[in-house]
Amino acid sequence: MSRTGSAALFTAIGLFGFLLVFQAIGQDARALYQQGREAQETSSTLRAIELYRAALRGNPDYSQPMIGLAECFFALEEYEEALQYVLQAEKFEQGNLGLWLLEGRIRIGLNQLDQARALFQKVLEKERNNLDARFGLAELDLARGQRGNASQKYLQALRIKPDSSQALLALALLRQSEGNRPEADRYLEMAMRLNSDDPRVRYSAARFAMEQGNPELAEKHLEAALAVRPGDGEASILLAQVHLIQRRPDQAEADLRNILEANREKSLIWYMLGLSCDAAGKPEQALSALSQAVRLSPEDEVARIELENIALAKLPISDETRKKLAVFHLERGRMYEQRNMPDKALNEYRRCLRLDPESKEGRLGYAGIYRTLGFPVKFQKELEVLKSLGYKDPAIQDELEIAQSQLYDSVAFQWDLDQYALERKVFSIAVFCLPAMTAEVHPFAGTALVEYLKDQLRRYDTLRIAEAEPVAGSFEDAFQKARSLQSDYFLLLQSEESERSFALTLEQYLSGTGKRIASYRAFRTGNDRVQEASILLTARLHAALPPWGRLLTRRFDLGIVDLGTMDGLKKDDKLLIVKKGRVRLSSGEVGLAINDEDIVGDFQVARLDERVAEGALSKRSFFDLTNPGDELVFQPSKPPEPQPKPAQENLGLLRRIYRFLGF
Repeated sequence: MSRTGSAALFTAIGLFGFLLVFQAIGQDARALYQQGREAQETSSTLRAIELYRAALRGNPDYSQPMIGLAECFFALEEYEEALQYVLQAEKFEQGNLGLWLLEGRIRIGLNQLDQARALFQKVLEKERNNLDARFGLAELDLARGQRGNASQKYLQALRIKPDSSQALLALALLRQSEGNRPEADRYLEMAMRLNSDDPRVRYSAARFAMEQGNPELAEKHLEAALAVRPGDGEASILLAQVHLIQRRPDQAEADLRNILEANREKSLIWYMLGLSCDAAGKPEQALSALSQAVRLSPEDEVARIELENIALAKLPISDETRKKLAVFHLERGRMYEQRNMPDKALNEYRRCLRLDPESKEGRLGYAGIYRTLGFPVKFQKELEVLKSLGYKDPAIQDELEIAQSQLYDSVAFQWDLDQYALERKVFSIAVFCLPAMTAEVHPFAGTALVEYLKDQLRRYDTLRIAEAEPVAGSFEDAFQKARSLQSDYFLLLQSEESERSFALTLEQYLSGTGKRIASYRAFRTGNDRVQEASILLTARLHAALPPWGRLLTRRFDLGIVDLGTMDGLKKDDKLLIVKKGRVRLSSGEVGLAINDEDIVGDFQVARLDERVAEGALSKRSFFDLTNPGDELVFQPSKPPEPQPKPAQENLGLLRRIYRFLGF
């Protein structure tokens, strides 16, 4: 054989070998993709991402794993990452209408609404009656807050395909969001009648049944869904939730441990297992499961709050677990302090001290923030707490002596008052959540969030937080409990949660009459969203409650009151002096009410401390009727006009629809 022939032969053998290797790689990539698809279908999203990426390492030009990654990142609301993969897939599958639809939904998530509309219209130009494109336009309307338009588009889709489970379920959710429960039930019944074998429909029916307080019916729907799709993770987790509601925590624990055999990396399963163990009276196992949830998802605030709440309720103060949990907040407090974010640092140091009240570093950090914020007396008081705990470091002693020496010219010192020992006027508040008012991602999060919010409210010494079970069976139950606790107000907390966003709503009611008088809402995305929403809500609630003080004592035309800079008072502020016992809660709004005939004088602030103020007294009549114990308030004013909700909150319902439909 000639050299040329030999070279050709070796070239052919080499090419054949290369083709064999390439074919083997391709087969491996296809197998990995298939495993990823199976993981995605059972809601093991993180596992699916890992497998799809492995498939792409085997074959970088394989479009199917790219599509799978785009779908997974879309489900996780990582829209920028999802867009990267869908655009990459489009290079290999030009003209794929399904990819245009997926890209359109991703662009809705990125708030690129005009580009999303262009993509859906592009699909309709190719296929006039493409239902998914029509659904995309409806979702676009929801993103813009145009629910009526969205509803019309879903109805038009039903005229094209009367048995469309997607349109029927979306309409059911829309009607439910509008408070039209009969219409919601009607659409759900139609979906069930026409698509009873569809596991998505069964899953949605189960969620509706849960919200109606019918866990037995939900259990039947979920068992039917799992019979069709045995490994469905979402249905399995919801079934465990049903068993918890039915007070069958051992069964819920068994359900979740079965899921964990095939999916140990999903933090939500560990979170649910922690709740199940806690309900079954196994606090150590509950803490272990929740710790695993936090290890898998360090950014999971709800799981961490639940973990800390159980530690606070079930472990002694000196327990090492509590101390370890406190260190997390100590380090974050220092981080925020270094970044000049004192409010967040203060919140972290407070949480550290809740878990470990004897933490020297936590107490010093907490005290230091108050000094930074301009409250030297509070700083001194915290140093005194350290001294009472037995810490006698020279540095602490020196700081305490310096702080005390700087207070000789203060109002409190000159009037011989311990301003932090005064019994002040307070607003008594009870906080509840209702069973249906739970977050979308974390089942039963309402209980943990109520306890966390109560902890945030305790920062304010003018609020007294009533101790009560956080879950009320109904509004009437919450109303009755609030009255029995003799609170001034009660709050109902509602949370809405997705993978990347979080919203809290507080409805404020008068405990005496049950009348709703205010509503507060906070919406946050990104990291620390639960903490930020909670801090914002509690600050708004506190700001809405007006200062309410007492005249402590007087010297001729000079008096001192138990309100100061911590209450928002400023020099030259004027307050009304009202006869003792004549100030009452307003019956129509947040605030106080008085009668003009009960006003006996005026008080003008001259000098301020943190919790007391000195000022000039003036009378309203010929006789001086002002006495120590009389009450002081600002002139009652009308509440501010409610602010419109941010447009981004319109995505809440859309995400809920995606969740129900399995997108």
